[in-house]
Amino acid sequence: MKTGRYAAVVLAAGYSRRMERFKPLLPLGEETVADHLMSAFLQNGVDVYLVVGHRRDELRAGIRTRNIQFVENPDYPQGMFSSVRAGLRPLGDGYLAAFIAPVDVPLVRPATIARLLQAAEEHPGRVIHPVFRMRRGHPPLVPAALFSAVLDWRGGGGLKSVLHAHEDLAVEVDVPDGNILVDIDNPADYARVMERFRRREASPGK
Repeated sequence: MKTGRYAAVVLAAGYSRRMERFKPLLPLGEETVADHLMSAFLQNGVDVYLVVGHRRDELRAGIRTRNIQFVENPDYPQGMFSSVRAGLRPLGDGYLAAFIAPVDVPLVRPATIARLLQAAEEHPGRVIHPVFRMRRGHPPLVPAALFSAVLDWRGGGGLKSVLHAHEDLAVEVDVPDGNILVDIDNPADYARVMERFRRREASPGK
């Protein structure tokens, strides 16, 4: 159910091939990776659309977060871009913009989401990229005017190529949050994410 002006498409339909376990349901404190990420959006009044595919029934059962929309992507074997498209389709023209958020980048701070939303208000119709130490990270905030460009894209390279083709719309926003660059691809990455999470819980103001 639509409640706000912004949406988040959380991509959780993939295989997690390089992990020994299913990434969206990995524990992170008392939550799962997926729940933790979705919380950052919900705390900012952003509507969440969780794209599911591989092990979708298990994921639906394992998610504790309420007031989200599940979007099934039957084409998930084709890769992440198919999930981006699946997540954007139900949005229609009811939102100003949508975050595109891979589930394996779970530590993005709520304050970072708030800063990106502020930038979207200051720069309507632009693509908002979070930046940490001169590197772009996740999640980009894509304006509604580009939804059709994503859905109709026929070139290769996925979302990155679509956004590159519209680089004239890009706005980079510096954020004090290195977590925008931290993803989980394998067990070693997960161990590092867990360590960052523990440090943050021990010093929540940092």
